[in-house]
Parts: sequence; structure tokens; C-alpha cells
Amino acid sequence: MAKVKVLPQALSSQIAAGEVVERPASAAKELIENALDASATRCDVSCNGGGTSLLTVRDDGCGMSAEDAACALERHATSKLTEISDLNRLTTFGFRGEALPSIASVSRFSLHTRAEASDFGSCIEVEGTKAPIVRHQGMPVGTTVTVRDLFFNVPARRKFLRSTGTESAHVTAALEGAALSRHDVTFTLERDGRKVRELLRVLTRRDRVLQLLPEESLAAIAAERGPLRIEAHLSRPERGRPGTSGLWLLVNGRVVRDRMVTSTVAQAYGAALSSGNYPRGVVYLELPSELVDVNVHPQKTEVRFVDPRALADAIYSVVSRAVTTEFGLPLANRGARFAQSRNDSTPPLHLLPVERGFTPGSPQPLVVREPVAAQAAPVARAFPAPSTLPELAAPVAAIAATPASTLADPLDDDDPAPITMVTPPSDALLGTVIGQLEAERELAPPPKSAPPSWGRLRYLAQVRLTFLVCEGKDGLYVIDQHAAAERVAYAKLYTQYKSQSMSSQALLFPAMVELLPKEVELVEAQVNTFRALGLDVRIRGQDRISVHSTPRLLQRASPERLVQDLLSELGQQGGRGFSSAIEQAIALMACHGALRAGEALTAQQAQALLSSLDEIDMTTHCAHGRPVVAVTRFVDLERQVGRR
Repeated sequence: MAKVKVLPQALSSQIAAGEVVERPASAAKELIENALDASATRCDVSCNGGGTSLLTVRDDGCGMSAEDAACALERHATSKLTEISDLNRLTTFGFRGEALPSIASVSRFSLHTRAEASDFGSCIEVEGTKAPIVRHQGMPVGTTVTVRDLFFNVPARRKFLRSTGTESAHVTAALEGAALSRHDVTFTLERDGRKVRELLRVLTRRDRVLQLLPEESLAAIAAERGPLRIEAHLSRPERGRPGTSGLWLLVNGRVVRDRMVTSTVAQAYGAALSSGNYPRGVVYLELPSELVDVNVHPQKTEVRFVDPRALADAIYSVVSRAVTTEFGLPLANRGARFAQSRNDSTPPLHLLPVERGFTPGSPQPLVVREPVAAQAAPVARAFPAPSTLPELAAPVAAIAATPASTLADPLDDDDPAPITMVTPPSDALLGTVIGQLEAERELAPPPKSAPPSWGRLRYLAQVRLTFLVCEGKDGLYVIDQHAAAERVAYAKLYTQYKSQSMSSQALLFPAMVELLPKEVELVEAQVNTFRALGLDVRIRGQDRISVHSTPRLLQRASPERLVQDLLSELGQQGGRGFSSAIEQAIALMACHGALRAGEALTAQQAQALLSSLDEIDMTTHCAHGRPVVAVTRFVDLERQVGRR
């Protein structure tokens, strides 16, 4: 084995940079937060090429002395904390001391800064992992950081960056998140020499939210539950969108991602909000720093709460009552535990009962009790009731009568609770059961998942306006009309997309679609992709587009829904490739544009749908994995009615 040794500083810096700087927007976020920590009243951001060619962040904050500026480029150098207990009292965005050295190690980096007490400023230039060059020059008070050729020395990371428009949209989102956290600061953004954002300082958070979402009618929500303060500005349920891209969450002024909180906000709308949709708006949560851990993720985009269940209960209680009153919705019911509080007009004044640790009306930190081992009731696992298997009634009854023993569940190592398992039967009895099952299989022919020709099935009836019952040579076929139509639409759309022969239908009147500004930028960057999918879209402003044509195969779907489906997939973060995102988008478009359950069909329409299944490379499942057909063989029907 090779000997253990300490990594060189240059290598360790690049490794750390991979965690902190994921894309240009990550660098922009870190630099903007440094400006806010420096008490800046103005922050100007500019980027070229999505931030990969050039990214500049300029502020009028307190600046740094020459000594501090040189030290700031050392790993784990920070002025935000000095001991571990300071993590419980953080009031700044930064504290890890990793951002500047990480950014500098993967770019051509320059830092210009001047403190108010200094007569001149300092300029430090770093190219990758080379030694910094320091010189002095005249400049105003404040700091300017310039990042050129990001990831020039890490080609693998640069290769996996997305298009210029997508990366620019992420930089825009980073600036907007900072603007939501500090309404008293002016922010501007220039992209490729064109000013695209100018957010002047305002008096209140709501004024800032309305700056970013001027077209929305937002309900203002404010409440306190013990140590928790909630302020939210949320849209009407009909303005909900797939995914959480339009819902901002800030915890103690920090923009974070938390699925539990966003899901709870959506649940508070009850049935008024479609499944998978989330309202647009902003949610501010204020908690004592002792009750939230911000030192979870290198990019500081995630936090951990001391009592997440208590937090979710409080958010649900506040938001559900507020949207019910503001929008005239029925009060959402989250389960039996909320049944009594539904008729109580006075909301609770605390986050949870005192025994859960929160003291009503007191700012004291939460006292965490020692965990108590849960004593789960034994779970009895047995064979199916003998009545469900007439041929095996006697063997199963004999097996169920054998003594039981308590064993650990081999399928769940995390569950220490004992469960009751039936003792295995004797070899002779087991042989009898297996013999009967094998004899049953020999008598029955192998199942057929699909007929040789769908068009040759004889259509019999439509059941519950959802299922098509058809007769084939070997049995009855029950076809889900929506899944079948979706499969046909997906196959034809994907074939047309791959062959660049998508047939589109011009709209009599263009459809106006309101989007988030970052989504408009994504449309602008992917306009050719939209056209390849049969969608003729045109930019009409920073928050809206117009749709002039849609795919001919999807005339049933609304243009707005098709655009949102495509954007929700193209805007997804993660490792999924671009081609896979297109496939998922086509699947969504096919789903929303296909024949729906609940629509009546004539015999001719049903037979045409069956014939169309023969025109595609048919599988037994739709593009989302749902079965298209269920087959009941005649031999099984005969056995059930006693003919065999």
C-alpha cells in the first residue's frame, strides 16, 4: 500500500472547490453574500457567457485592509467566527472561510478592495493554484471581485455545465434570492452588456416580493408560534405551478431548499392545489439560531431543524388558516389530529405542546430530551387466508397451525422491533405445496402480455368511461384508454422529434403565458428546442411569452400546460442528461395532450385507438410506467366458474 501523506495545498483547494463551486451561480452567490456581510448598500453583478467567461461582483461595503485581503485567500480564513460555539449565534451568511480560495483555485481571479481607513486599495490576482500577485492602487471604498474563465483548469467540471442561457438564469436566481433576503440593498445585474435587473432598495419585505412577482395577487401572512415567526406572501391556488421553482424559502434570511417545508405549504392549500403543484411566492421563517443548524452543506443551501415536525405543524396551521380566509378555500384537513382544531377560531399560541420542548412566549432555546426507545407492537405475518386459495386450503391451514417464533426482519436492518414470523413448514409439507403449484403451472399455458395484433381485437364495451373491454382469441383484454392514447402520442411525438419532422398546428390567436423571469431566459436559450417540439414561442417581456403554434398531435392540451411541462424538465437540476430531459418532457406533453379518462368513445373511435397501437413499437406500459392492458385468459375464467 502507498504511504499516507498530506495532500498538497493546491490539490486540496481544487477538491474543496468541487463542493463549494458547482457552477457560476454558486460563485455569484458566495460573492454576493460576502458583499452583504460587509454591510453593503449596493451590489452590482455582471456576467458574460453565463458567468463562465466573466463574473464580476462589485459592492460599496466596508472593504478590507491589505493584510486581511491576503489572508482571505487562505483556506478556512474568516472573520465570522472564532470558536465552535459561534455557530449557534451566527448572524452572517458566510462562516466557513472556503469560498474565496475555492473560487480562486479554479479561475483567473482578481480581488480589488479598500477599507475606509486606508488611503489606497489592494489588488490581488491569482491564476488557478499559482502564487498570488499583490499590488496597491487607488480605488473607492468597497470590494470588486472578478472571476474569469471559471473551471479553465478543471475541464471535466466545465464540460458538464449547461447552456449559456441556463447558467445565466441560475445567476439571476442567485441575485434574486439575495434581494429577497435584504430588501434594504440595491441590486443590479448585467448580462452580456445588457442590464436585465435593477432592484432598488425598498422599505419592507413585501415591497421586495412584489418587485419580483408584480403580476401575482399575493396573500400576506404573518404569525408567531413561540420562538417561530412566519411571514409569507403566497399566490392563489390556480396560479400554482409544477415543481418548487416559483416558491422561495428563506430561513433566518438565508435562501435554502427544504422539501418538508415546501410540501407543507402546498398541503395547506388542500384539494384546491393540484397534486405536484406548488404556489408561487416567498416564505420567511425566523428561528433562534440554537434551533437551526446551518453548517450542513458546503454551499449552505440546506439547514437542519431541531424539531422539524413541530415546525411543519406550525407552518401548516398558519398557512392553511390564512389561505382559507384570503382566498375563500375550504379548510384543508391533514388528518384526524387536526379535526378538533378545525372548529377552533383561535389559532394556537405555541409551536407544539410544552412537553415537546417549546416554551410558549419565551425566547429560550429548545431543550432537547434524550430519545426514548420506541417499543413497537409486534407485527404478525401470516400466509393468505385459506379461503382465497381453495386448492391449498388444507396445506395452508396446517402451515398456519405450526408454532411461531420471534425473529429479526432480514429486510429492514434499521427496525430493531421484534416481529412475529410463522415457523417454516416441514420438508414433506413444503414438498406437497410445491408439487401442487408445479402441477397447476403445467396445466396452464404461458401468459401472453399482448395480442399479435391490437387491431384484430373485437371491441365490446367502454366501462366507467375509462376502460375498453375487448375480446381476443385467448381471453379478455381490458385497456386503459388514457394510458393507450398516451403511449401512442409519446411514440409518434418522439419519432417526429428525432426525425426533425414535428407537425405543428398554428393557433388562431396566440396564447400569452406568464412565466418566472428565469424561465423566460431559459426559453430564450432553448428556443430551437421548443421549435423542434412543435412549439413556436416568442419573448414578450421579462415575465411572459406568446405561443403561436403547438404540436398537431396534442391539440387537446393547453399551450400554457405544454410550455410548463417542457420548462419543468429542461430546468431540472441534477445529473440527468439533456436527451433524457427531452424524453421526459415529451412524456409529460403526451400525457396532458392525450385522451383522458372520463371521455366517452364511440365504437369507431375505440377501434381506431386499438389500430393505432399496431403502428408503434408497443410495450405494455405507458411512458410513465403505468400498465396499458390487463389480460384475463379464458382458461382462467373457465376454472373460476367450475368448467375445469
